[in-house]
Amino acid sequence: MKNNIILACLVLGFALTTACESYDFEQEQYKNEVGLLSNSQMIYDRQVADLSKDTDTIYLVAALSGTRPSDQDFKVTLMRGDSLIKAYNKSNFDIETNRYARILPERYFTIPSLEAVIPAGEMQVKIPVYLRNLGEISPDSIYFLDYQIDPLNTDEYNLKKKEVLLRIYKSNEFSTTRRNVYYNYTSSFVTLLDLNNPLVRRPTSTNQVFPLAGNSVRMMAGDENLGEYKTALNRINERSIVVAIGKQTVKNPLAREVTITPYKSIDVVQLTPFEMYDNTFLINIISTPDGRRTYYKEFRLHYKYRLKSTDPYKEVKAILRMEYSPRAELL
Repeated sequence: MKNNIILACLVLGFALTTACESYDFEQEQYKNEVGLLSNSQMIYDRQVADLSKDTDTIYLVAALSGTRPSDQDFKVTLMRGDSLIKAYNKSNFDIETNRYARILPERYFTIPSLEAVIPAGEMQVKIPVYLRNLGEISPDSIYFLDYQIDPLNTDEYNLKKKEVLLRIYKSNEFSTTRRNVYYNYTSSFVTLLDLNNPLVRRPTSTNQVFPLAGNSVRMMAGDENLGEYKTALNRINERSIVVAIGKQTVKNPLAREVTITPYKSIDVVQLTPFEMYDNTFLINIISTPDGRRTYYKEFRLHYKYRLKSTDPYKEVKAILRMEYSPRAELL
């Protein structure tokens, strides 16, 4: 009899413990807390600003946890943060302070309001960030906005999701800073304009292209080598050109005129169009006999450059080509 009583007590205790654990799990599962949307590194990097627009909009996103929407509103208020940007720089660059990520200066963005409400029945709210004049910032620097939840003016929130780094990417029709974009040299020539040594080279490598403004990009001149990117600042300033894309040509609606200018200290002279090196940006559609089409973006350039005033010029006849999918760009 005594053993039966003990056994019954053990069964009852187990049942109560299981019920409590189940209740705690359900409470946690259905608990609604405000958090700022980010990845595992507390960075939100899914948005890209369009340089072709005078002003573009990205968002800080406050989301509600739990498997069920709440039946009440959740108030959200944000404020400036600084702990994540410090941690990011320390973790990624340590003492290389010249490579540190930067907070986007205020003149390049506006946030009309840092207060928002997640309405009852909804799971998130977007706080708009209006970006402008991003063509003025370097494509070689990393920019963030660092914001955190204001604990005094926000309903229940998740301490692990209280702060976020909003990554600032920019793009135009020709390139983006979200990923590395390379154009391939094809049918290209670099000729040293030296009567004593008229060396001709045929580059077959790639040229990394960076967006500057809505209609312009930066690339290395001729077959100059960018080298390791993290130590390339001086080479970029000394050896880069700017290609600005303008209006359609009269002869071909798929081609646009380009203008070639120095990025920094390089001496560059745009030359008269020569055969297919006609100083244009071309959407080149190549069709096969069975009807398949391959689409390319192409820079067709003719210019000369030199890095020092005492150097002979190098003449460049270049076709820089990148395959792309029109459908994918519409997504």
